[in-house]
Amino acid sequence: MDINNLVLSDAALSVIDDGAWVGDFKNAPGVRLKVRGFRSKEARKLMEQKQAAARSKTEQLTEQQLAEIMQEVLAEAVLLDWEGITDNGNPVAYDQDLATKWLTSRNGEAFAALVLDAAQRIDKQASDYVDSVSKN
Repeated sequence: MDINNLVLSDAALSVIDDGAWVGDFKNAPGVRLKVRGFRSKEARKLMEQKQAAARSKTEQLTEQQLAEIMQEVLAEAVLLDWEGITDNGNPVAYDQDLATKWLTSRNGEAFAALVLDAAQRIDKQASDYVDSVSKN
């Protein structure tokens, strides 16, 4: 087996750390999200910090606490930009505060799931993304 199938290249790690555009969402046609992967340095560091801070207040984190931390990490370290998001037909420019509001609110679960899907795609397909860009 080729080692390149088992070890990520520096270019693939750069995609995970710096982010890339992801689109073609089944339930969100026309939407593209620029995201980092969860394996990015920034996302992992922030997740560890937030979990450690929460653990300092309680012995074991609940599923709810872990979900809230995940939403915060999506807003603060994973989502970098968007295209195709509208509000009543009007385009909405990316805004960090608005992203945080949507991703951390109870009624933003579908949006959070979309961002999570995009980040997981980056993590899983970083090498494929690098290959497709280098061919163009």
